[in-house]
Amino acid sequence: MLEVYMEDMIVKSHEETDNAAHPRRVFEQARKCKMRFNPEKCTFRVRAGKFLGFYLTERGIEANP
Repeated sequence: MLEVYMEDMIVKSHEETDNAAHPRRVFEQARKCKMRFNPEKCTFRVRAGKFLGFYLTERGIEANP
């Protein structure tokens, strides 16, 4: 699943096996549209992290510590 918020994106999946396939599809579509990503702002294969001022985990959205 891909969610886009202005200039920020998150690609997520429920299954570990999809973790490589989903970003690959996003990059393929971005390439077709001539979009570019800043590698310094890209993070891959994380189980939790800050996004848009919230802390996202496998359990859902939590308060930002």
